[in-house]
Amino acid sequence: MALRPLRQGMLHRVLERLRPFRSKITLGFVIIISNQLLRMILPLITREVVNNVIPNRDFHLMLCLGGMLLAISGIRAVLLYNRGMIFERVSQGMIYKLRTELYSRLQAQSYTFYDKHRIGEIMSRMTGDMEGLRGFIMNLCLTIFEQSMSFLGALVFMGAMSWPLTLTVLAICPALAFIAWLFNKKIRPAHAAVREQNAVLNTRTQENIAGVRVVKAFAREPYESEQFKTDNQKVLQLNLKATRIWSNFNPTMDFIGSLAIPFMLLVGSRLVSNGTIDLGTLIAATGYVYMLVNPMRMLANFVNIFAQGITSAEKLFYYLDLGSIVRDPASPVAPAVSEGRVSFENVTLAYGDNVVLNDLSFEAEPGQTVAIMGATGSGKTSVINLLGRFYDIRSGSVKVDGVDVRRQKLADLRRNIGYVMQESFLFSESIAENIAFGNPGLPREKIEQSAQIAQASDFITHMPQAWETVVGERGLGLSGGQKQRVSIARALACDPKILILDDSTSAVDMETEALIQEGLKRVMGKRTTFVIAHRISSVIHADQILVLDQGKLAERGSHAELMEQKGLYYQMFMDQYRDFADLGDVKGA
Repeated sequence: MALRPLRQGMLHRVLERLRPFRSKITLGFVIIISNQLLRMILPLITREVVNNVIPNRDFHLMLCLGGMLLAISGIRAVLLYNRGMIFERVSQGMIYKLRTELYSRLQAQSYTFYDKHRIGEIMSRMTGDMEGLRGFIMNLCLTIFEQSMSFLGALVFMGAMSWPLTLTVLAICPALAFIAWLFNKKIRPAHAAVREQNAVLNTRTQENIAGVRVVKAFAREPYESEQFKTDNQKVLQLNLKATRIWSNFNPTMDFIGSLAIPFMLLVGSRLVSNGTIDLGTLIAATGYVYMLVNPMRMLANFVNIFAQGITSAEKLFYYLDLGSIVRDPASPVAPAVSEGRVSFENVTLAYGDNVVLNDLSFEAEPGQTVAIMGATGSGKTSVINLLGRFYDIRSGSVKVDGVDVRRQKLADLRRNIGYVMQESFLFSESIAENIAFGNPGLPREKIEQSAQIAQASDFITHMPQAWETVVGERGLGLSGGQKQRVSIARALACDPKILILDDSTSAVDMETEALIQEGLKRVMGKRTTFVIAHRISSVIHADQILVLDQGKLAERGSHAELMEQKGLYYQMFMDQYRDFADLGDVKGA
């Protein structure tokens, strides 16, 4: 993933995201400045104690100064509380908006995006990098600004006391700045590598947990554990590498920063002996030294925070900038009438350099049932993916109701298509909510009617909470056949003009398949239906059967017509029914 060009202006983009919170940030900064000004008064009180209270034994003045210290401490405590709350709201609010925007952007991505990006990687961005950016905002607003105010305030107050002492402390700044520059060059790539490897580890974890039943079925737990250990070891090594870089630079900067006090005391003692400054001023100046030196000592920490935050921002803005390959046209065109007419005209589709459909042409009239058959990898699922424009074709046109799908609004186009996908995916919600997913607010009687056609009513009503039974993640708790029947009911509940059944009865027995087909006959006549199946019994009554071979239309016709041709379809038929004693009865079915 080439992220280097994105680094330019990344901080500016992050700051732009904070624009809606500028009133809160301004208030927070005012609080920080007020807190630092109160902090600057403390060494002045110390000077007053040394110069006036102790020599003159002025206990009344001591009481006044003590009361002032208590008041300042109380006010600072209130300011610090409000400061933390304000910037927490700012960082959380910004991340909330960014997370919402990123999720919407992911929802808008085409199938191509998810073909190229792993789910674990995306989850790493949505969690680890999002939290990394939030921490960066907190540190940017709090630590960096606060320490900058501390440095500037101490510089002004200490400078007003004694410029020789101030210049002595500032003499170490160039060395600290140079070391911080070197640190940034090394730590930033280290953090980027950690983020990338964390994405790899998250991907492996997500895939392994999602496929845990397959792992157990093949007794591959030791192998998966070893692979996880390898990826986890890389994360450990990269984190240790970043820690080593930090450990090499931080003590150096801490040591150089700590030289400020002995140098200042050396120069200050000479100034006191010469009468240039008084003892109270020297002691007060030591109070400002920490405020002046600590921000410089923390330069390595600032660079570390900055590097981590910008690295996280780069990953997140990469997804935001990516955009969807498939998007709504500038001026969408709606069909004059929606009746489910489909036309493929010389369609060629490729995934990268791999051509999966080559010069495909056919038409489907409203109400027709079109079956698509062919060997694995022949392009069957790719045909139906083009109806909803989940991919864009290389050449030709796909028309629904006389209008090219590339000219139609995606939501309107897909709303008229009911999908029963090859993999029956259900959400962790009630069965009723799963069935009504594509048509929220659907009355219960319509939900039950759709389930009845899909032969799902019987098993649903026998479940513990019937229609309100919450299925587990990805439909856990239901058999493959039950999930397929719920998926069929979900597609029917949308009342689409085009119904797509992608191998939708592969997990049910022959008897249940016959009942489902009988129920579908009552609704298929009103809509154009595309059926992808491997069983001849599922396509035998189709109005037309398309046989694909390596992305090309090899045969087309009804069951009877294709049987007479004795081509690929005939061979598939013979392969499935060669064990039947009476083929004649089957042929006449």
